Amino acid sequence: MLKCGRSELKAIFKTSLLSGGMLLLPILSFAQGGDLPCGGDDPTTSNPCPLDSWVWVLAVLAGVFGAAYLYSRQKVAKKL
Repeated sequence: MLKCGRSELKAIFKTSLLSGGMLLLPILSFAQGGDLPCGGDDPTTSNPCPLDSWVWVLAVLAGVFGAAYLYSRQKVAKKL
């Protein structure tokens, strides 16, 4: 049987409450619900579109750049 003190149980409770809150934060903070007003049109026109229409392209480019950067740092570390 595992023995835990009162302070250890409080720390476990606080940690689980904080991590649970962090996991629920993205779900609770959606910017808008329902149908989007632009229907996939260009957000630079007069339509009131959100700016996140093509954010997946930015995420892919950031992933490729990050992978290339980490690969180049790995090659430098191997030379030393």
